[in-house]
Amino acid sequence: MFGAANGLLKDGARHYSGLEEAMFRNIDAVQQLSTMTRSALGPHGMKKMVINHLDRLFVTSDAATIIKESDIHHPAANMVAMATKMQENECGDGTNFILCFAGELMVQAQSLLQMGLHPSEILIGYEKSAKKVHELLDKQVCYTLKDISSYDEVFKCMKTSIASKQYGLEDLMGGLITKAALYTLPKGGKKLNVENVRVQKILGGGVSDSEVVHGMVVIRQSETSVHRVTDAKVAVFNTNIEMQQGETKGTVLFTNATELETYSKSEEDQFEKFVKGLAESNIKCVFCSGSMSETAIHFFEKYKIMAIKIMSKWELKRIARAVGASPIVKLGTPTPDELGYADEVHFKEISSQKCVVIKRDQEENKMATIVLRGSTYSTLDDLERAIDDGVNTIKTLCKDGRLVPGAGATEINLAKQI
Repeated sequence: MFGAANGLLKDGARHYSGLEEAMFRNIDAVQQLSTMTRSALGPHGMKKMVINHLDRLFVTSDAATIIKESDIHHPAANMVAMATKMQENECGDGTNFILCFAGELMVQAQSLLQMGLHPSEILIGYEKSAKKVHELLDKQVCYTLKDISSYDEVFKCMKTSIASKQYGLEDLMGGLITKAALYTLPKGGKKLNVENVRVQKILGGGVSDSEVVHGMVVIRQSETSVHRVTDAKVAVFNTNIEMQQGETKGTVLFTNATELETYSKSEEDQFEKFVKGLAESNIKCVFCSGSMSETAIHFFEKYKIMAIKIMSKWELKRIARAVGASPIVKLGTPTPDELGYADEVHFKEISSQKCVVIKRDQEENKMATIVLRGSTYSTLDDLERAIDDGVNTIKTLCKDGRLVPGAGATEINLAKQI
């Protein structure tokens, strides 16, 4: 058989004869993956150092991050890794449990295979017990969340998911997350949009200096001397605000001084007309992506408009969403539909980091930002992952408010009953 398959497959392909050999190799791969992350499970789990393909170091006990940043090539292990990714997208937590559970199922399957059982028989057994687990799980409920808009209730329910990542900080971080999530939760609390709880990491200070800011925090400062506007119309330009350069390089001959003086005048007049148009539309704040020319800043200053440069396109899109504006690609006076609105845009300094806070207190699309403080970047990254889990827990609580005992109690009880 080996000789026959050799000609079909590309160089370096392996072909295992016999069912057992291929299967045991797959089982072994899943086991290795599960052993790799198992020691990071729970509040006293150990952190792992992962260095990814870009040589970036991650210090974390979050299984989803460990799997995402490790380059896994084995197809069987990859399937389990995909299952954890799906769990992360759906619930935002519980990834490590899936890895350990899959590994353990494989260990049991291996001993059954060695006894001579057929794989499909093992599968039927596993499916039967899965059905039974679903039946028993409904009886395990020990608490049901009554009111999703109550701070104390939600805080009590989501605290444990923070404790499993940042043991000892669950009260502090849990309080911040609950505050931020409940601020952004729409009335009726059916669905929490995870995107609306933002995290801004600022180096310096301790974790206890972290705070929740109602609105969106951007680490930039105003280019003009206007540092605070209230009740403002906001324009978001997805382009540089500078004079349009000609396509070709031309040579201009000046014969006297007046020609030199009036040469750039017409361009400046055009530009002033554009900024004046913005001022007349009652626009008090302008965001742009990329550069902003000196002339532009001069005219924004003249008409008392707050102007902010944003370097990242993603950040610009988020700002546009936060104020309800459409990003405009050409320089001109925007139509009323394209404009956004903010109750307040003000400048704030946090630990010598200059920031702009955008507030908008309207029912839909409220945003809150958790300003994280810490001594090193890896601490901040790990805290951000814990926040992600916490916010996702609240999102899951919006769908289903039932809770079962934690710390493995539910699993032990189910195992006994099955």
